[in-house]
Amino acid sequence: MKTYAKPLIFIGSGRSGSTVISEIIFRHEQLAWPSNYQEKFPTSTAINYLRRLFENRYWHIYGQKPQLNKVSFFNKFIFKPVEAYDFWEYITGKRIDFSRGFLIQENATKEEASFIRTFFNKMVKNQGRCRLSFKITGPSRIGYLKSIFPDALFINIVRDPYFTIQSWLKVDFWQDKGAHQLWWHGAYSDEENTWALANADQSWLLAALQYKKIQDTTREEIALHKVPCMTVAYEDFVENPERSIAAILSFAELPDSPQIEKYLKENKIYNQNRKQLSDDPDMLEQKEKIDQILSGHFSFSL
Repeated sequence: MKTYAKPLIFIGSGRSGSTVISEIIFRHEQLAWPSNYQEKFPTSTAINYLRRLFENRYWHIYGQKPQLNKVSFFNKFIFKPVEAYDFWEYITGKRIDFSRGFLIQENATKEEASFIRTFFNKMVKNQGRCRLSFKITGPSRIGYLKSIFPDALFINIVRDPYFTIQSWLKVDFWQDKGAHQLWWHGAYSDEENTWALANADQSWLLAALQYKKIQDTTREEIALHKVPCMTVAYEDFVENPERSIAAILSFAELPDSPQIEKYLKENKIYNQNRKQLSDDPDMLEQKEKIDQILSGHFSFSL
């Protein structure tokens, strides 16, 4: 089976701007990616032929996450990129907790890596593309992903920590998952785990700890595994989207794309950092502790 070279992998903490940036790049004519349909039918490679119904030489119909712009009712039926964690749980197998694990020092076995690569190769082929791309948020899982895709290129999306954390605390997912517990596992010390249990009602502090752990482990894994990785700041992107997108395409060794150029001309990029953090009394009350956690000077001793 043909192996598609240099998968393009977007990583970031979540609520960092990774969706809007990655979905612009995903419009590139060469790129295939896991879709909302793959999430519903995780074992099927044939489901990827559906993309050809929405994007072909006659028309291009794109879906997107509702958070990006106002979308129509039909958006949910359009073939579009998603993180597809149910699909990842299937493809990585029961041995790996892909959704919640940092996966530090975890590698795919030879058999697991072969199965995953073969599945993705079929995805790329059935979508009529020539290169794989995808986005995951939370822990970067760089070492594990490199054991599957040794030639992968990584795009790390970062955003001001206070705006990122504030955004986490506003979304339903975080309220259900990480607002009152450490959602991901495999990177915290016993002291940090004990402190988190005792401070389950301190949502800003718990979020700050989880944000810092993601950033720290991502930097460590980039250095340890020596992967080619480009870091893109959300603030730089919203200031000049065209320049940031051009830099990503250059790093990814992708040619200019008419579909990406069309998107940038027709869509306004909104700066989601406009809301003042001073409007949040909980953040102001705990700002000193949040700063200590983010700077690494906080004591987790009870």
